[in-house]
Amino acid sequence: MHSDKKVFLLLQGPPSGFSALLSKGLQQNGATCFKINLCLGDWLFWQGPGAINYRGKLAGWKSFLSNFIKQNHVTDLVYYADRLPYHRCAMDIAQELGINAITYENGYLRPYWITLEHGGMSRLSHFPIDPDHILKAGKKLPAPTIQKGLHHPFWQEAWNEVVYNLANYFDFLFFRNYQADKVYNPLYEYINYIPRLFKAKKNEKAALTIVKKLKGGRFFLFPLQMQNDYQLRENSPFNHQREAISLAISALKDSAEHETHLLFKVHPMDNGIEDWLNIISEETSRYNLNGRVWCVDGGNLDHMLIDCAGTITINSTVGVIAIQKLKPVLTLGDAMYDIPGLTSQQSLTNFFIQPATPTPHLVEAFVRLMAATIQVHGSFISKKGRKIAIEEMSDRLINNTVNQPDAFLPLPPRQKKILP
Repeated sequence: MHSDKKVFLLLQGPPSGFSALLSKGLQQNGATCFKINLCLGDWLFWQGPGAINYRGKLAGWKSFLSNFIKQNHVTDLVYYADRLPYHRCAMDIAQELGINAITYENGYLRPYWITLEHGGMSRLSHFPIDPDHILKAGKKLPAPTIQKGLHHPFWQEAWNEVVYNLANYFDFLFFRNYQADKVYNPLYEYINYIPRLFKAKKNEKAALTIVKKLKGGRFFLFPLQMQNDYQLRENSPFNHQREAISLAISALKDSAEHETHLLFKVHPMDNGIEDWLNIISEETSRYNLNGRVWCVDGGNLDHMLIDCAGTITINSTVGVIAIQKLKPVLTLGDAMYDIPGLTSQQSLTNFFIQPATPTPHLVEAFVRLMAATIQVHGSFISKKGRKIAIEEMSDRLINNTVNQPDAFLPLPPRQKKILP
């Protein structure tokens, strides 16, 4: 490896010690690393020297960050989740100053992959959108290899999230100017998980009954996302998922396929604040489709994907899983994988009638190109997963091979989706 005067500035990372370990990995390979903590949660999970704390207001962040980059000759900004308020500003500054902005997040491929992209994700992704380009570039690359032993206990990830968010919520002293990107009060959100946990067995039993009833018939799957997911707010035309739910149910009615059903699945990590079952029931009654629209809070997603006639999503990564299973997929929001030949470009009504299926050889090329250029195998939590991911991320970051080979366009090619 070679550093070539690489100077990295790490901003907010995932709720774990991953960011600190990434810094060590970069420094071990000859790079200089700085870190800016923006909140108490950042500070708690930073297990290394060299970090400074920004305690100013968001309004002053642009000036502070710009000066820091210039004074320390920063060549690369690295941040987790591209549309967080401070990172959105950082991406603009990087463009103005002509330096690299690299974002990372949970992977498009699942499980145990991490997305690592230039600039942004979803609508802001620089990944190619032309099927011919993807076919040509992807067929040269090997199929991704999967390693075992990268799993981690769920409680560990949940604990990290709770510690990070509640530390920020109760911090009135150290970082009192920090503006968290939160839809709900964190304390209220975590309290609402409790009744959902108590109802988990009952919900699972009900889900199995409904899915068994639908199996063998013709149904479409609509996996809901978490309402507080920033991808919904930044990369979809909806203010609330209810709008997407209503749109799908309305199209089902217009399709006039009386034997076709629509199954909504609540996100497994949903906080229980939004009463999806009641919302879907109200919309079903509104369109007089009782007996054709269902909602489950539980069940096996893989089995549902195998049995369904097609999948509707806003921009969930479930869409990528469905595509890999060669199931028809239609996106209602801005998704990186919304590419002709992978996803349906039909109207919702026509999708219900005769959904377009993915092209198998394009799917294969797409997965190969993604895995080699913007996906890193590994995990934010498990020891083995971190080691594998940090070695690969460090190599790509230091050698400027993020989005390489052949998976970077100078301007993001995806347009904002506007529904009729």
